[in-house]
Amino acid sequence: MIRSAEVMHLVARRAAEFGVEIEGTVHFNLATAAARKDVIVNGIIRGIHGGLESRRKSITFIQGQARFLNDHEMDTGDGRLSFDKAIIATGARNTVPPIEGIDEVEYLTNRTALLLETLPGSMIIIGGGYVGIEFAQMYGRFGTQVTLLGRNRHLAPGEDRELSNLLADYLREEGIAVHTGTSVKSVRPQGVEKVVTALVDGAETHFRADTILLAAGRVANIDALDLTAAGVETKAQGFVQVDDQLRTSQPHVWAIGDVKGGWMFTHVATYDGPIAALNAVKGLGRTVDYRVVPRAIFSDPTLAAVGLSETEARSRGYDVVVGSAPADGARAKAIGDNRGRLKAVVDKATCQILGFHILAPHGDDLLPEAVAAMHDGGTIERISKSIHIHPTLSEMVKAAAKAAR
Repeated sequence: MIRSAEVMHLVARRAAEFGVEIEGTVHFNLATAAARKDVIVNGIIRGIHGGLESRRKSITFIQGQARFLNDHEMDTGDGRLSFDKAIIATGARNTVPPIEGIDEVEYLTNRTALLLETLPGSMIIIGGGYVGIEFAQMYGRFGTQVTLLGRNRHLAPGEDRELSNLLADYLREEGIAVHTGTSVKSVRPQGVEKVVTALVDGAETHFRADTILLAAGRVANIDALDLTAAGVETKAQGFVQVDDQLRTSQPHVWAIGDVKGGWMFTHVATYDGPIAALNAVKGLGRTVDYRVVPRAIFSDPTLAAVGLSETEARSRGYDVVVGSAPADGARAKAIGDNRGRLKAVVDKATCQILGFHILAPHGDDLLPEAVAAMHDGGTIERISKSIHIHPTLSEMVKAAAKAAR
């Protein structure tokens, strides 16, 4: 869906500068884009189920609602199932914040917002994190008038502040009304519209739109599991507590992916899976290492990062050097997008890479070079002294690394 938004933006707003002349008005068909998305997603699902079906001799696949009866039995909805060991992988869902009147209006979530076939005229997004940013730009490019209300002073809290502020500016340039440091107080229907009342810089402000999208955090999918019966302990927001071997408070039960909180990304769940499986089946005692977890907001330009920010590194006592370079290399200029900046955070004493932060076109694809270089305490020379193809976007990664030497 984000790709559809990119194409719409390029064709509707920028085609002429590339010599592409379009006669008449360009229209976006949300139903067609959603149908394309469904074909891709359903193909992925079929592939997963096919993998299970191909190993029916060793895998029994049961569809139903699981509920623990005790620490060695569960109800599958179609009978009792005994187990020696278990792995919980039920994921997470959006949380509904305690906003007055929220139960009296219809609202979208990150899931239902992907099921629409008619484009809303206007949308208020509550939340300035990953989901809020991605959906704000996506629907804005589709043609919806979008207002984004973020609780924190900066979008993408936890990411490099300079880069997140730049991204906020880029969203505003595209026509998205971005408000940070807002506190949403209430929601109410008014005719066909919804009215959101929030404090903006201490002043009560009313925002109106056709629809609301909630993107204000995640909560673990554990409601129906009855973890108490299994003796499995949870922490804030219901996330399952695990140790560095992904073992829960019940030593023969493990948890992986979003249900345990922390970095809630698919690539973290797929990293967790083999570790928990090897520990459960073979007792290998493998431990997780989240020091080098890559992350990305699929905005345009993409905000991608790994490791510590400059602020985090200094707070941990590091004396750091920050290499910074604008995202204006030759290839960026050729593709018509030289927005953004790249930053390398390096330990001054050892030249070890502590973090790498990218706001640039295809920043998510540029980041793995830094991720690979960081393994085993890698130094910045792994990037700065390597040869990069010209002209490519990857040259900008090297430029930031050289600036940190």
